[in-house]
Amino acid sequence: MGWFGGFTIETYNRIPGDYEVVTVGTEAAVLSPGKIKPVSGPFARMTARAALLSLEEGDIRFRIDGAAPTGGNGHYFSSGDVLIISGSQALRQFQAVQAGEANGTLRVTYFY
Repeated sequence: MGWFGGFTIETYNRIPGDYEVVTVGTEAAVLSPGKIKPVSGPFARMTARAALLSLEEGDIRFRIDGAAPTGGNGHYFSSGDVLIISGSQALRQFQAVQAGEANGTLRVTYFY
């Protein structure tokens, strides 16, 4: 049997618990603090430890060190790519901007 591509998501016993859609344009977009640390619902007062991000529509650049990216500086993330960010601080510091003409759409699942 041959390899057909794809990937495995390792959650390290974390529970996928919340989801959001983030539009990434020319202004720095961040992940919602209320999703990282919800104040109500089944994950209230818990802090997300990781997030699965998939990108659609436009390419973006992102940084997780707390500094804002620019259209020409930061990690390049192409439409169709999937990324797992691990660590609460990295989630809080995530910032992204569009890298081309079109806005990007991030679909984010949080793990608690």
